Amino acid sequence: MILEVSDKTTQIRSKHPLAVGCLLLGLAAIPDALIVPVLHDLTVVRFGVSQSAAHLLMAVNLLGAILAVGLLYIFKRRFPSSVLLLASAVLSALFLAGMAISTTWWAMLAFRCLEGGADLVLLSVSFRLIAGAGKRERYGGRMGGGFTVMMVALALGVGLGGFIGRESPVAVLWTGVVIMAVLTPIVVIVRHTVDNMPASPFPKPHSCPLIPREWLGAGFLAIDRGLAALVATSLPLLLASGFNIGKMTLGLALGGMFLALASFSAPVGILADRHGGEKIRLISSLLCGFALAGLGLMAWLPPIVVLPPCLLVYGAGAAGLMPSAFSVAVRSDASNLVFSSLQTAGQAGFAVGVLGGAWIVSAVALPAGTLLSIMFPIAGVLFIIVNFVLLGVLRKIPISVR
Repeated sequence: MILEVSDKTTQIRSKHPLAVGCLLLGLAAIPDALIVPVLHDLTVVRFGVSQSAAHLLMAVNLLGAILAVGLLYIFKRRFPSSVLLLASAVLSALFLAGMAISTTWWAMLAFRCLEGGADLVLLSVSFRLIAGAGKRERYGGRMGGGFTVMMVALALGVGLGGFIGRESPVAVLWTGVVIMAVLTPIVVIVRHTVDNMPASPFPKPHSCPLIPREWLGAGFLAIDRGLAALVATSLPLLLASGFNIGKMTLGLALGGMFLALASFSAPVGILADRHGGEKIRLISSLLCGFALAGLGLMAWLPPIVVLPPCLLVYGAGAAGLMPSAFSVAVRSDASNLVFSSLQTAGQAGFAVGVLGGAWIVSAVALPAGTLLSIMFPIAGVLFIIVNFVLLGVLRKIPISVR
């Protein structure tokens, strides 16, 4: 009887960090998504910059992320996770307010850069809380659940940003300030749960905090986010200019993609726990690659026939990318520095995807429809090849040093 009570108590306690991590992650993810619907108004209209320069607002936060990782490395766990969360929430609110009152484009970019560092810490500590909130055998399912929460938060943020930004685009930045102000007391309330997580193993002296397989995990996250950047930025632009896709059709197609992402992440994470992250990673990469390659059919078929099913399949495949990457290549008890480094790799991939897509669209002298029909099939095939290479390298790493 005592054993049964003890087991139940342990199970109840183990759910608390997971719920807290998902709550913190959901709130932290919203402010970034608020900007997306009003990006043009916040950049081109507000400061008179070009469309190409406007892409910098979504990429410059990488510099802030690198700065944050450097600070975490220097501090070497001098501060508990709750202090990092609290400081990041306060700083994020201040930097968002700075973006709102900026009078020059360069001041806007500077505040956005710094806000990227604070945002990185918020997301990384939240993900680490989710990762360590249970048994190793259920790691993939937890990360899939966290990814579901993040996708729902992003969808909510995009919807709120479009609604709030109709009258004043700057209002979305102040909304982000309010969300961070709400997050701050929540961190204070749950600080004991955040700090009571098991300590991460210390790396050996003069050795890298990331073990060999986590470098491959960083590679997985980088290519995943790079592909996501192409789908989120270049694809809508080329569809609108090359095929005259209506906003409703595009909205429904993208909505189906996000719905698939949110719906399948947790189930696919559970499958990764049961059948192995490598298999799920392979299947997910094949689905994403073939879905994007299928967009090339728009050269011969009507977009309304090709676009929705391709994006739906891409969403289903992309739902398994992050859970499987963490399951196969990242320790569940890794430190905040490791999770921050992985998130930075993802942001680097996203920045490369955004800027690379913008460069290709502006530099390649082809009609938008033709460029889309060539560019995305190539991206899909390359994505599959790189995943095969990374998985092959992962298998060759001796288990003793993984």
